[in-house]
Amino acid sequence: MSGTIRAPDRLVGTTGTSTFRVAQAHTTTAFGEQEMPPGRPAAADATAEETVSVLGTGHLLSRVEFTGRESLNGEIPAETGVVGQRATVDHTGPAAVGTELQVTTEVTAVDGPTITYDGRVATDDGDREIGTAEVALRIVERDRFRSAVANQDR
Repeated sequence: MSGTIRAPDRLVGTTGTSTFRVAQAHTTTAFGEQEMPPGRPAAADATAEETVSVLGTGHLLSRVEFTGRESLNGEIPAETGVVGQRATVDHTGPAAVGTELQVTTEVTAVDGPTITYDGRVATDDGDREIGTAEVALRIVERDRFRSAVANQDR
């Protein structure tokens, strides 16, 4: 396989859904100091009593990316895979540890090797939005990609 790989146009409209419960490992610390990764709060007058753990923006994005990726299972050409190309995230509400969340995605565009989809994270009843994201994945030849990674200078 060589040359430009095109994503199939039929992918537009493909949807994905997943659910998860926010765990401590998915959180970031709002207001107080955090241990992992270590960091001090932006507000110099914040106290330890104000510390609140909420779903981190990075984890919100990863759930949207992987839900969209899973929705493509069996739909892209043989010997290919997808890698992240770009993402835009709007983290619009907090989610505490223990909150059940639902992630939904829908492919909105295909342009050559690029697949773009919208994602939404909300409480499992759909009543409260936690965030949205637009993600673009690029179809790549798996062997060529793995070789490029293996041959990088470290």
